[in-house]
Amino acid sequence: NFLTLKESVNLAKANNRMKFLLNCRRCKLIPQCLNIRNDIQLENAASKRELEKVVRKHRIRLLSVMIADTKRTIGSSKRRKHEWSRKVEESFEAPDAESVKKMVEEKTSAVYNKMKATQQRKMSRMQDNHMREMNVETEWVVNTTDTELPDYVERTLKLGPNFNVDDARNLPYIEVVASIEKHIQTKENADEIRSEVSNAIVNHINYHRQPRHAPQEWIKKDVTRSKKFLRDNPNLVITKADKGSMTVILEAQEYHDKMKGLLSDGQTYKKLTTNPTNRVLKKINGILDEWHNEGYIDSRTQRKLKESSCIPPRIYGLPKIHKENRPLRPVVSTIGSATYNIAKFLANIIENIVGKEVSHVRNSFEFANEVTGFHTDEDEVLFSLDVVSLYTNIPVDYALRCLEERWEEIERHTNIDRSNFIETVKLVLESTFFVYQGEVYGQTFGVPMGSPLSPVIANVVMEKLEQESIKKLEEDHITLKVYR
Repeated sequence: NFLTLKESVNLAKANNRMKFLLNCRRCKLIPQCLNIRNDIQLENAASKRELEKVVRKHRIRLLSVMIADTKRTIGSSKRRKHEWSRKVEESFEAPDAESVKKMVEEKTSAVYNKMKATQQRKMSRMQDNHMREMNVETEWVVNTTDTELPDYVERTLKLGPNFNVDDARNLPYIEVVASIEKHIQTKENADEIRSEVSNAIVNHINYHRQPRHAPQEWIKKDVTRSKKFLRDNPNLVITKADKGSMTVILEAQEYHDKMKGLLSDGQTYKKLTTNPTNRVLKKINGILDEWHNEGYIDSRTQRKLKESSCIPPRIYGLPKIHKENRPLRPVVSTIGSATYNIAKFLANIIENIVGKEVSHVRNSFEFANEVTGFHTDEDEVLFSLDVVSLYTNIPVDYALRCLEERWEEIERHTNIDRSNFIETVKLVLESTFFVYQGEVYGQTFGVPMGSPLSPVIANVVMEKLEQESIKKLEEDHITLKVYR
């Protein structure tokens, strides 16, 4: 009995060890036992990288040796277990033999499950260590719910929204070949270059067709499992934070309650009884047909701007986790909407006239460099101004007047006449509707959030306001030493 139990336990441990080692090799993770100390001292950085590659390659080979050894152990344990099981059946009556068999299976199962849990913890620690080596911060995920996230979900969310696992099978080979052909066709040795490039590409494709485990395959597995977890838990909402690179987990009910609270204040937004999408789309397509007939745009531009079908803008909220009670910042996405393409077209024209003021800075870094070492006297004051809810506070009529005042600058960059251009801008700026959970809402004031045209219009308006404000200050004999 003892020998049968011993071999069964040894077999359970060997099977667990085999699964652990195979997972390590599949995920390109090195077990702690193979982190052999390396005392070779190199000075050149390139040589150090080459040494790391060689050491890692040999560690993976050692891992394969351990797998082969474990495989042999499993085979010999199976043979010994079978032999002792046969002797038990010969030495005991059928009921007693069955009792012994049941006892062995229960003990073996307990050992197997205990070791499996240990191996899973080891694997999780190695994956977490690998994540730290990838400079992934644990603080990048904020869980505001009572739901405990599995470790693989946390690892996936820590990767952030911009992480991607390369897949060589999806490389645009046709585009690469076409680009190469375009550049070599005028060369004297074009045929020779074409042959060498073709061979290199074919060899690359054939190499990547071979079955192998990618170094980051375990990340793909984590992503797949995480998607299933989120599908099974619709009570969770995953979103990014309003500021920073953090991923935030919210209760769906909390998120929807806050969004409904934002949309039902009655001041900034109002619920609409109809969806204006088709009406706006019809108007825009009519304008594009008119522009084409008048010769303002060519056929290619008309086809590019025209939409046969579209979706209404959507609104969502980003939690301000740096503030109490985590209020949401409303964000509207107009991608794929009726006004998106023509808004980009108009914005590209208008942006040619903005950002030319002396006060304009491209970003805060440029401003910081400019004021470094700047001296202020005792009778001088440094102050900053900020606009609250910029887009929803810009009057459309005032924005259109600002464009009309600067029409001489705008007309240098377009063939469209003044009235057509201003009317089309007005149509886009007044299309401030969006959808949330099947209900249509509209802004009561301001220019549309999320439209490519709104930032450019905001710049035009702010440049006009600053000119008027500086003029008033000068009339009051207040001088700005520097204004940006």
